[in-house]
Amino acid sequence: MDPKLTELSQVFERFKAAFTLHDFDTCSTLLTNLKVMLTGFKSLPPLFENTKNAVKELTIARDIYEHAVVLSVKIEDQEAFERDFFQLKPYYTDAR
Repeated sequence: MDPKLTELSQVFERFKAAFTLHDFDTCSTLLTNLKVMLTGFKSLPPLFENTKNAVKELTIARDIYEHAVVLSVKIEDQEAFERDFFQLKPYYTDAR
């Protein structure tokens, strides 16, 4: 597996662990790092390049943004909710 994808997966696992423990400050910090890491994947919107790990990259990115939306609801951040929802939306659209 791609080392960048492995690192992303590991950070996301840390995010999910913090989320389970209701440590929303840590979640917010990790989410910022995750979003920055996602910018390094060309298979993600708006490029949608067909890379060898495209399906895995799209799936984990969608999962990250889904968690971001739920986190924004938990911390009652309306602006973050709107931003994260619009970042998630392309993952539910056929990109072909």
